[in-house]
Amino acid sequence: MIQKATVAILILLSMQLGFHSPMNAQTRIQNSLSIAIGAYAASGFGNNLYGAVRYNYFFLGGRYFVEASLGVSSLKSRVLENVSRAQLFDTERLFTYEFVIAFDAIPAAAVPFVVVGVAGVNQGGTSSFAGVLGLGKRIPIPGLFGTNQIGFRYDVRDQIFSQTINNSDPFIVHNIVFSVGLQLYF
Repeated sequence: MIQKATVAILILLSMQLGFHSPMNAQTRIQNSLSIAIGAYAASGFGNNLYGAVRYNYFFLGGRYFVEASLGVSSLKSRVLENVSRAQLFDTERLFTYEFVIAFDAIPAAAVPFVVVGVAGVNQGGTSSFAGVLGLGKRIPIPGLFGTNQIGFRYDVRDQIFSQTINNSDPFIVHNIVFSVGLQLYF
């Protein structure tokens, strides 16, 4: 009888003090994988469809995260086809990879996160090292497919690098990437 009363008192005290049983504790989400689609605006070449896969690792309560991503697009351009018949690149393929760190001041609010990092951009067989600046937002979608581990995400990024085309003088390029997608937390 005393043991049952002691257990009942401990349960009531833990509920009053805000402590929860480990069985009811929320799992800490530290990783996510996302698939995104959007537009890649290669400076001077026009816009093309863009696809990306991203991996994130969250720390300090989700306010910070590091990300690695791989993206694919094309350099096909009506602008260049109409202006010049010359081929600027060996191929029309565009690949990007990024490594960024992000700060999300208020993950639960509408304030976007800010990213800064580095990227490799392979435009038509020519590789360049780029700096990355951007912002975006992760928006959880509770209850979708019976889970709380799926979210919507949007990103806008600027890949900044120096480029030389056909032996011209180097110039600074701003390739803008806009993407939306689904994010799976685990």
